[in-house]
Amino acid sequence: MRNLPTLITISRLFFAVGVSFLIFFSSTTIVIICTVLFILGSLSDALDGAFARKQSKESKFGAFLDPIADKIFVFIVLISLVYNRDSLLLFIITISIISREIIVMSLREWMATIGRDKMLEVSSLGKLKTIIQMAGISLFITSPIIKINYFYEFTMTILIIGTIIGFYSAFRYIKQSIIYIK
Repeated sequence: MRNLPTLITISRLFFAVGVSFLIFFSSTTIVIICTVLFILGSLSDALDGAFARKQSKESKFGAFLDPIADKIFVFIVLISLVYNRDSLLLFIITISIISREIIVMSLREWMATIGRDKMLEVSSLGKLKTIIQMAGISLFITSPIIKINYFYEFTMTILIIGTIIGFYSAFRYIKQSIIYIK
């Protein structure tokens, strides 16, 4: 294990494939396994950075790969859920989340090309957005086996809150970079 943080980052790609495959099965056991795998994949997002800092193994490759693995993980799972669960609201939330992420990643790329990449590092608001969205997705994965009144609505509310926070943080990133548009 020469570079544990990079291996943890890469593991998110495998979690994405596993979870998106298992989403199509409806047994209680499979839903629980799917939820646990998604939570483990979500936690790996925090672990890779923590290990990299602790082991002084921060690398440009890791910094490049981490956000890509994050996006692939979330996008594949959300798209699989939209396809499997037939929810118009989840479809709208998914399109919103994917659009926001493409905008922010593109903005970061542009800022890097003009030498201002440090300006748009992940903020605490961006981290909060990620935590709330991961919690909402976990709840949504579990929703077929939860028989509580209004659980679906609760789950959708969590996802909507995460999406709103995401757009607010994107607005702040855009506002920070607007002065560099010529």
